[in-house]
Amino acid sequence: MTNPKPKSAAKTKAGGASSLPETELQMIPLNKLVISPKNVRKTPASEDQDAELYASIKETGLKQNLLVHKVGAKYHVHAGGRRLAALNKLADDKVIKPTHPVACSVEDPDQAEDTSAAENMIRAAMHAADQFEAFAALRKKGRTEDQIASQFGITTDLVRRRLKLASVSPELMQLFRAGEMSLDCVMAFTLTDDHARQIEAWETVKQHYNPSPHSIRNHLTQQSYSGASKLALFVGIDAYKEAGGTVIEDLFAERDAMHLEDPDLLEKLATEKLQGLADEAGKTWKWAEACLDVDYDSFRPYGRVYPQPLDPDPALVTEKAKLEERHAVLEADYDEQTWTEELQEEEDQIWKRLREIEAIEEANVAYTDDDYKIAGCILSVSHNGEPRLETGLVRPEDIPKPEAAPSDQSDDKTTDDSDDVAATGPTIELPATMRQPDIPMNATDAARKEQGIPRALADDLRATRHQIMRAHLAADYATTYDTMLYAMAHSALGTYSSQSPLDLSLRPATTTASRETLKDTVAERMLDALKDGLNLAWMEAKAPEDFQQLSQLPDGDKQALFAWCAAYALNQQLSNDSDANPVIEAIGSRLSVDVAACWRPGADNYWGRVKKDHAVETAKTLIDDRWADDKSGLRKAEIAKAMEQAFCDTPQESAGLTAETAGKTSRWLPDGMAVGGTEETAVSPKADTTDTTSGSEEPEALPAFMDDAA
Repeated sequence: MTNPKPKSAAKTKAGGASSLPETELQMIPLNKLVISPKNVRKTPASEDQDAELYASIKETGLKQNLLVHKVGAKYHVHAGGRRLAALNKLADDKVIKPTHPVACSVEDPDQAEDTSAAENMIRAAMHAADQFEAFAALRKKGRTEDQIASQFGITTDLVRRRLKLASVSPELMQLFRAGEMSLDCVMAFTLTDDHARQIEAWETVKQHYNPSPHSIRNHLTQQSYSGASKLALFVGIDAYKEAGGTVIEDLFAERDAMHLEDPDLLEKLATEKLQGLADEAGKTWKWAEACLDVDYDSFRPYGRVYPQPLDPDPALVTEKAKLEERHAVLEADYDEQTWTEELQEEEDQIWKRLREIEAIEEANVAYTDDDYKIAGCILSVSHNGEPRLETGLVRPEDIPKPEAAPSDQSDDKTTDDSDDVAATGPTIELPATMRQPDIPMNATDAARKEQGIPRALADDLRATRHQIMRAHLAADYATTYDTMLYAMAHSALGTYSSQSPLDLSLRPATTTASRETLKDTVAERMLDALKDGLNLAWMEAKAPEDFQQLSQLPDGDKQALFAWCAAYALNQQLSNDSDANPVIEAIGSRLSVDVAACWRPGADNYWGRVKKDHAVETAKTLIDDRWADDKSGLRKAEIAKAMEQAFCDTPQESAGLTAETAGKTSRWLPDGMAVGGTEETAVSPKADTTDTTSGSEEPEALPAFMDDAA
């Protein structure tokens, strides 16, 4: 609080050659003070700032007098409005009386606005480093963290942080004062109170172009474990501390705010705990090992035995059969008009219980005694700090040797030399080192790997080409009829093979992973238009009336429906797939499928997903070396965008290419995308392109109905 002083009528004057404005210091009762409209501060401070000022005045009193001018019986405060508000709040809280005397400098009303502007604008805030040292000085005087927090109206946690910042090396704090280090960097140094370590870390990280708090924290904690690490979670912070381990608390980090400084101790504790679990597991298995870190390759040297299904619970078998029988009845009797919420709830309960029974059946497995005699297990720590048990591992030396063939066995009989199982004892999956080597990569896969085309991109290209082929096949009854007839004849009269151009079960090709790639394409719009034109009214009738209505459809409606259904089952492939079906390519040639008119390689669907070198090499081949060299220095995303413009439908306008070059790039397709050789530019970038379509020639037009759909 302010200390009451006798009212003084003395006026202070400045001596010397220049005179200063006169002020009169008076002790004025609080209830005679009001905020002045001449106070230039209009924007209020934050609640936290006002709370700090309130706490400071409450704890230590008013350290700076108010500036006022008299208006009638009141005094208007034109400088010190926040202090006045804090004093009024103290009066409201019964800490001081409404008549509490307040030190005020009384000025002439004409000076009010000038003084208010000067006080609010011509001042410098205390440097953060000075704040930290001020808090440290209070701590040395015996003030507790709670007392300091109460004095300044802030949280105890904030006091702890400022005191922690005060523990940073004076040498580093001086760099902070000089503007050579950010406050975030100062915060990072609080991970240790060792000034020598702090300075050593700074000398190391400042060699980088732009030292960051992250690099400082990494340097100070590189020999420690995060409190969120799997070993820390597995051992437990309390157990680590009880064993004498020290902990660093990062008061300024949003996560991983704790670091364990003794990695050797933590690893020792984790190993001991894990070994105890392994010893227990060793009572069941032939052997058990404890390993703090394992990866997938850690298990490659071992063979495997797997738990086998046990006899099912008769009660569950009976229950499952009854549920399946009831579900079949519900499904057979389903009628939208008579279906009720009770029936729906019953069906939902059946499905839920069937899934539960299936889960029980899947878990109803066990290793055999023979498995336990030859196999072991490895105990490790999972990423979330839980023990991980990998069982059924068979060492190569424990794999039983194949039994010798009987002496009377015929020489032309060969024993089973399967790569996956041993000849005797439990069924064992052999280690990778004991299996036959992998099949060599075929030429197509090797070429794709060279161009940096990942499997996902090849799948998208295959799905895109398939969608375009479907759209063309669905629009051509004659070709579709012959295609279906060919597949049916081979299936019914010949030897059925997977090389059939159609899947006679009429299942659609699997393109789920490429769903986003196939959205809003030319081929999708073509298919939607064809589907919208199908006569499907007969499907609304019940059997067998629906069949009778179908039989009475005009030939044109039947043909359109037949073509759509056949195209629905078209198998997908790229023409250069190792198992590509030549019949599908012949179908595409007959349909004159123009992939280039339906799809262009863009930044998202091609160029951004292949190697940068592949894009540059393609540009050199089809455009010129200068254009390619200009783009080779760009980032991959920028090159992909430039390639998209150069290989779109209108590269002359988009990329400024000549008509001749545009004729090549606007028709270019990746290897395997062209159908039946209809796009002459659908070649490898290294192939000869001298015979490509001239830029003056327009690509072959789509049929009218397809053009409308597109």
